[in-house]
Amino acid sequence: MQRRLWKLIPLTIVALLFSASLHNLLSAEETTETVAPPPEQPFAIVAVASIERMLHALDFSFEAADRMAASEAIGGYMEKAGDLKGMDHLQGLGVMIFLTGITPDPVGFVPVENINDLLKTAEIGPFTSKKIDDENYELKQDGESIFLKRVGRYAFFSNKQTALDREFPDPGPMTASLAADYDVAAMLNLASLPDDKREIFATLLKASADTNLQRRDNEPESAHRVRKALGENNARLLERILRQSQDLTVGWRMLPQQRKAALEIRVRARPGSELATIYEELQTGRSQFTNFLKGDAPLTFASTWKLDKPGQEAFGEIVQVLEDSIPATGEVDAADDPVAQLFRAARGTVATGQLDFAMRFLGEPGGPFVLAGGLKVKDGRAMREGLSELCLYWLETGAFSDVEIDADEHNGIQFHRMDIREGGGESERVYGGPPSMYLGVDDTTLWMAIGGDTALPRLFEQIDALAEPVDQPLPAVPLQFVVNIADWTSLRNEDDGGENNRGRRFFERVNEAFTQDNAALRIDIKSIQDGARLRLEFEEGFIRFFGMSLARRLMRD
Repeated sequence: MQRRLWKLIPLTIVALLFSASLHNLLSAEETTETVAPPPEQPFAIVAVASIERMLHALDFSFEAADRMAASEAIGGYMEKAGDLKGMDHLQGLGVMIFLTGITPDPVGFVPVENINDLLKTAEIGPFTSKKIDDENYELKQDGESIFLKRVGRYAFFSNKQTALDREFPDPGPMTASLAADYDVAAMLNLASLPDDKREIFATLLKASADTNLQRRDNEPESAHRVRKALGENNARLLERILRQSQDLTVGWRMLPQQRKAALEIRVRARPGSELATIYEELQTGRSQFTNFLKGDAPLTFASTWKLDKPGQEAFGEIVQVLEDSIPATGEVDAADDPVAQLFRAARGTVATGQLDFAMRFLGEPGGPFVLAGGLKVKDGRAMREGLSELCLYWLETGAFSDVEIDADEHNGIQFHRMDIREGGGESERVYGGPPSMYLGVDDTTLWMAIGGDTALPRLFEQIDALAEPVDQPLPAVPLQFVVNIADWTSLRNEDDGGENNRGRRFFERVNEAFTQDNAALRIDIKSIQDGARLRLEFEEGFIRFFGMSLARRLMRD
């Protein structure tokens, strides 16, 4: 077990090497008196809250999975490793990444109760230990060395002795800050990069993005234009994050009392920066689909997203690509062309600076399901005639096997039906038969549904719900995605996995782990103080599945 624990540190270091870039030397201002420079701050840190917290998290996983024998196995490994004697089990440990020029220097650190006991624990590894001086030690195994330096309550270690030739900051405050929110976390300290170094790295990032966004061999022009528009927008966002961010943190935490776990990504911008304003504005828009989003569903995807100027340009280009793909009829003036009016209304929607849409799979576990959704538009009336023309054009191109204009009506909304060409057994399993797509538009919303005979009735229920008064507005959430795994595994045929025993055993573990009440995965983005937070929240079924899988491997070993 001790050898495994030592090997985890290099693996963690390797995972952060790609993030290391440029160097920032902090120096004290010149004064009349000689002042020692402050310790060099790491560019990145990976931190485990404590050994005790990690053991509790593992116990929770095995308890949720009803595999408590695995907890006893972990205890056995700990006993063989001398219970990691010499380390403080209540304090944080991890890896710091320092930068020397553009070269990363990873340095591990562990909290020490007794240095002699720690060296004896390392010898179980098996390492041989050698004292160099009062602070420095060398651990050897198979001709390779790890150098260790004792500083205060911590031991710092690296396979490069020169990496320890620096004054280290106290890891305690840094690990305590991360441990307040997470069991395990990694943080990039972007504030440690001076502006000129950020600019150099941003230039390299832009050059790399420009290369990747060049047109590929045999790539259709329309596909390239869409990919380029989205890619350039994403590259601009990454440049802003690099230039204007304070830090970026990725953290994981078990929540035993809530029977959940969470993974978060947090980005904090410089106060008063353009990026901080963008993050703040994320939370200002409220969706018109509040009633549509109430209640549970097999899958929900919704967004009320503020578009900045580059974002509007990117989505405007996508609308233009779609319009360019449809040949002009030449029979009517462009100003009167219904399809042209539809795309003008689409560009007007983008120009409002806010995308508001919601999509949900509706139905009971085991199906059939209906995919229903809506997109808020600026001028739906201008889209009506163009939408029917567009449906007929799709029929001519063979995109659909059949099209019926004005197939049904609800609350004054005309719906067109497009029969989807055969999609195979999987789509029929989801929708309960050959699916059709339905499109309709009112003054403010473009409506869509995909499914069998129940598609339109389900959609009409949602439209009626949207017209009802909102009893309690939902919090403004820029983006949310919710899926219940159990709803989808119930669609699986008994023979899924075929003759592959591994696949069959995997589905058996899935069915054992997930129930209707513990299988939700929730993803959302929210504004925080001077930043934004992406959160993935896992219900107990995921923890149970993880505990079962880990216990299986532990007991096998």
